Amino acid sequence: MKDKVVHVCFGANDADNVKQAVEGLGTYRFLVLADNLSCGPLANLDTPAGRQARFSFHLKTRCTDDDPRWLEHFMGYQDRMGLVDLSPGPGPDESVLVWIGAMAEEQLLLRAVCELWPDADFFLADVRRIAHRYPVYKNFVPCFPPQVLRELVAMAEPLAKNRSEDLARQWHAITEQNYLLRGYEDDTIVGLPEDVFDADLLRACTAEFQIQGLVAGKVQFEGKHVQGDLYLFERLQRMADRGLVEIQVCPGDTRRSLVRLHPRSGHAPHIDANNISR
Repeated sequence: MKDKVVHVCFGANDADNVKQAVEGLGTYRFLVLADNLSCGPLANLDTPAGRQARFSFHLKTRCTDDDPRWLEHFMGYQDRMGLVDLSPGPGPDESVLVWIGAMAEEQLLLRAVCELWPDADFFLADVRRIAHRYPVYKNFVPCFPPQVLRELVAMAEPLAKNRSEDLARQWHAITEQNYLLRGYEDDTIVGLPEDVFDADLLRACTAEFQIQGLVAGKVQFEGKHVQGDLYLFERLQRMADRGLVEIQVCPGDTRRSLVRLHPRSGHAPHIDANNISR
């Protein structure tokens, strides 16, 4: 790896754990992608129209009338949709260290940069290489504290040219698909139905009100796929519109809104969580 390193990571928690992990290790800079590529349209991200389509999708699915502060915050991302954050790219005297795990957002980012920078000198910091020693953490970069991630810097593996070319081809194919939700299985990005989390969300709900941030967190921790809580809140709202759950809104903080199974004569209804439709 060259002396100058460009660290590339998904922006969960502003990637502070990665930044702390490499502090004091020499010359480096960060390219932190704010946009979650695992949901929303991916076509034409190199055009203003394509990026606006992504912003419109997220504006519809992530911002609610009961949380005006989030809407104000999210408007600041209008010009950061797609791959805008990944600029300027690596120079000829820089190596690229991509921080990844088994989260779809991380794997999509890897495929995107392989297509974006075909001549880059790539290395991988993959948390799955050390996860067996830390079973308390899931195989996602945001789950690991800086002192553990620091181990990966010395363990970074070069990405073979033929592998980076294959990942670039995968990214190109993904951007031509119509799925609006994506997961990661068996080293492949797969399209998912938009209601894929609904059954798990219903199972996490009870007859008593719970903070919906805790309900979403349980689904994120236990589910086969992981997705941001704002998308899960939007799915809960859709189920509330269908009478499956009841939401007690916390104005200004949608994470603290309360949710429960919709009552029926004082009891939670029987819901077949394996047979629900959008």
